[in-house]
Amino acid sequence: MLFSRSSRLWRGFRIGGTRIDYAKEVGDGRDSSLVAATLLWIARTFPEAPPAVWPVTPSPGLEKPILGHDLTRLLERPNPWFTWPTFVMATVTDWNANGETYWIKERSSSGAPTRLWFTPSWMMRPEGDDAGAFITHYVYTVDGEEFRVDPKNVVHLKYGTDPENLRRGLSPLRSLTREIFTDEEAAAFTATLLRNMGVPGVIVSPDVQLNDGGAALTAAEAEAVKQTIRSSFTGDNRGDVAVMTGKTKVEQFGFSPEQLLLRELRRIPEERVTAALGIPAVVVGFGAGLERSTFTNMGEAREAAYEAGLIPMQTIIAEDVRFQLLTDFVDDPHAFRFGFDLTKVRVLQEDLYRQAQRFDLGIRGGWVQIGEGRTALGLPVGEADDVYLRQTSYVEVPADGGPPRALAPASPNGNGVAIGHSGDVAREVIAAIERRERLESRAYSRRGGMR
Repeated sequence: MLFSRSSRLWRGFRIGGTRIDYAKEVGDGRDSSLVAATLLWIARTFPEAPPAVWPVTPSPGLEKPILGHDLTRLLERPNPWFTWPTFVMATVTDWNANGETYWIKERSSSGAPTRLWFTPSWMMRPEGDDAGAFITHYVYTVDGEEFRVDPKNVVHLKYGTDPENLRRGLSPLRSLTREIFTDEEAAAFTATLLRNMGVPGVIVSPDVQLNDGGAALTAAEAEAVKQTIRSSFTGDNRGDVAVMTGKTKVEQFGFSPEQLLLRELRRIPEERVTAALGIPAVVVGFGAGLERSTFTNMGEAREAAYEAGLIPMQTIIAEDVRFQLLTDFVDDPHAFRFGFDLTKVRVLQEDLYRQAQRFDLGIRGGWVQIGEGRTALGLPVGEADDVYLRQTSYVEVPADGGPPRALAPASPNGNGVAIGHSGDVAREVIAAIERRERLESRAYSRRGGMR
């Protein structure tokens, strides 16, 4: 489900400068192909980066995810009826559409969470009290019956903060009801036009002059002519031939599709909705972005979708999970970091080439150890890699003005090694990445996929 049954997506919201209640006209938004296409792209793509827990270390970027952590094991299978991909697809769809969503924790007798249950935003609401407590409990509504849920058993994922209710999140689509309404009306007009034999509405009238003795049609006769034309030119009779028994005048009523510029009209909502969610229109497949799209820049567009849309979403959600769920598994959440492993996202792997070049520069400059570079790029590290590369022709000049002295000779003790010790690190990393991609390609082909 994309939106709440009670249309609470647009709760208390009206666009200024108009008396039309576009929120009411849009309803709960479930019928909007514009919104659905964008949210479903996000939902399909989000699970590419699996959840992970890292220890916080003095060297950011060099941490390795903790394999088999209790939290990630729980998220892999939140409950017997959900896997992580389906669980997080429901989560991010509700989170983007309604500005918030919930997980309810089911605990064992020892108090540890053993199951997580996705709960759509229309079934939950936070409550405080007059004494000043921000949130005292959550109200969980099932079939009209309300239940109180302790905040410690709820993970409340919010998209920002609703200024009208600081306990709630704010939908990024909230201000776009007019654009969504515009797209829906354009779609309805097109569908109606096709249903009515592909031409706009017309006015049919007898071409007679009343002052010359002509007689006007009675209401019954006008209705009969209307039904005759409708049955002759709509449905399965589109394009049929009609013969009028008298002199008749047919005039177009309203605007033609060319005059309305429906194609251009629908692109504005496409641009606005995808911009609000941080996703380029081209990656969703909307016409607003396809005109300037090529196979060359599609990869850049998908990378931009991650940079401007998915990664910020993951960062916001990860911090809520860190301080509302990770705390059930570790004593100090500040000593760990929860997030999503972007090294598993294929479209971002191009960054590994640039990362390899940066580390190669640092290693060749003598200020980054070989082992640090190999660790950051996911390559195996041995004791012989905990060294700096420094050319033996360099000399060290003390800052206190003492006499220059040669650097320590190449040795495996970390004081210096010859440049040729490790070869070209960047070439080795790139070769390793290409080998991995070839193996993934073969595995994909064996599963019946196409490259």
